[in-house]
Amino acid sequence: MSYTRTYVENDKNLEIFTIEDFLTDEECDHLCSMIEKNHTRSTVSGTGYTQSVVSDFRTSSTSTLNYGDSVVDDVDQRIADELGVPRENGESFQGQLYEVGQQFKHHHDFFSGDSYTNHCLFSGQRTYTCMIYLNHVEEGGETDFPQISTTFSPKKGMAVIWKNSNGTGTENPASIHAGLPVINGKKMIITKWYRERKWNMNEDTRLKEQLEKQQAQPIEKTFKTKSDLPKLSELGFKVVKVPINTWRLIQEAYKLLENVKTEEYWEGITNFIHDKDGNAPVEIYNMDNCHRIKEIIADELLPVHEEFIGYKEKIKPKWIYGIRSYKRGAILENHTDTLQTHHISSIVIVDKKVDRDWPLDIQDHQGRWHKVYAEPGDMILYESATNLHGRTEPFEGEYFRNFFLHYTLSDYKFVG
Repeated sequence: MSYTRTYVENDKNLEIFTIEDFLTDEECDHLCSMIEKNHTRSTVSGTGYTQSVVSDFRTSSTSTLNYGDSVVDDVDQRIADELGVPRENGESFQGQLYEVGQQFKHHHDFFSGDSYTNHCLFSGQRTYTCMIYLNHVEEGGETDFPQISTTFSPKKGMAVIWKNSNGTGTENPASIHAGLPVINGKKMIITKWYRERKWNMNEDTRLKEQLEKQQAQPIEKTFKTKSDLPKLSELGFKVVKVPINTWRLIQEAYKLLENVKTEEYWEGITNFIHDKDGNAPVEIYNMDNCHRIKEIIADELLPVHEEFIGYKEKIKPKWIYGIRSYKRGAILENHTDTLQTHHISSIVIVDKKVDRDWPLDIQDHQGRWHKVYAEPGDMILYESATNLHGRTEPFEGEYFRNFFLHYTLSDYKFVG
């Protein structure tokens, strides 16, 4: 069977084309019926040793279309024939169902980082993606390719096919795409991904487990000074949003602790936090009063800190300091955090009422100073034991509230 391809011209070297009426109406209806009968919440690739997780990033439902069905088998063979790739290189045939409001945010189909280790050690990288619309959508549900300024509206039976890579090391970032939210109706599609070699999930998992065993052997690294610690990000700091579910939990803790805040005091505090009169104008919301929430926050934000350092080192939660509320006139002197333990950290902005915004001064890995501004719901990630930081301009406002998370480099031992 011969099909007519319509290529999308672009300057990103992305091979992408559509095929009208790749499936008949009868085939689309049959596959829709299969998806409706058997689907579960979709997942995305996890980090660390976790292969897949449920995430608000992708809110559709997924159905694995079993071989042995005549339509599934025929469509599977036709796609492989059209692309000229071995059928055995194809992953399991999947169907996806998107209800109103559901989406899959911008992402790549190829794997990277932990996802590559978790899914590709035997089968290799994803090469082609073939996605076929099974129905017309009343409103929304488009497939958006922002790097090539192209958006496809669902059209029953139409295939959209693109090449993610020629294999490991040739991934094309212009293949980033999204399934935009459905506004009215529902959207059903089938998706087929191909690998550079024969796809075998069991072999991928087996080789991953072997690698984990090798990596489980501890390699202890020692340090005496901050110069012995690795530089793990480009600058040493970055501002990101707190994940929405964790932010809700933080707001809950903030409300719970409102009635138990106290003046903050510890020996030597005014060497670090003071006003022009030498007082320490700060209050503290002690998170030990909601200990379990504190633990959950540390666990949920661990992947954010791991991503910040590119998963180059293993880290583990060390400490969450309570919500500190700075008062008018406060100055936080430039400093680095506890060398022995506070290596990868973040400042979560909880609330503020300011006359003039109050930046964090931080020195990057090249010795340059930056003024970093952040809003409630932001977190400033930083390599806290190595990068000098403080708030050296006197605070102008009623209050500025944040808390600190600290993570330790697991494989490093202080010997000073």
